[in-house]
Amino acid sequence: MTIQNFDLYTKRGYAGELVDSGPRVVQTGIVTDANDAASGYALDFGVAVSRHATIERGIQAGSAANVFAITQREYNHEANSIPSDGTDTGYKSTYSASLIRQGYLYVEVTDTAVAVGEALSVDTVTGAFAGGGITSGNFVVTSNVISDQAGAVGEVVKVRLDIVA
Repeated sequence: MTIQNFDLYTKRGYAGELVDSGPRVVQTGIVTDANDAASGYALDFGVAVSRHATIERGIQAGSAANVFAITQREYNHEANSIPSDGTDTGYKSTYSASLIRQGYLYVEVTDTAVAVGEALSVDTVTGAFAGGGITSGNFVVTSNVISDQAGAVGEVVKVRLDIVA
């Protein structure tokens, strides 16, 4: 009998998407700065963010070993739902951004493959994720973002984020 493979032609998801309807802690933040002067975007979906030093509820791209939150993909910020040329994605300065503080979601692996159960590394400037163990450049190993799937560079993987006091 033929075995049905339901994920044969199905992507895992997109960076910043929720994995399931499991328990999670969600918060809203206000994007405070633009990292990319050419495009004006402050940050994209599925990247680590840190708290702004002086603005209450302010967030900015980047992180430390204890990731504060990860930006969640939202329909109202997709290119087809905002006035744009059709290529805009992500959050701009002053946008309200949904953040996952605890739970499962998808992130893109930008540098070095990741294994199941591995603590990811995060770029302290851009908030991008990579396989664990990277400490060169702006990368530090996280203490609270664990991979739930293996993935190569450029792939989207399921991760678990936990709040660290």
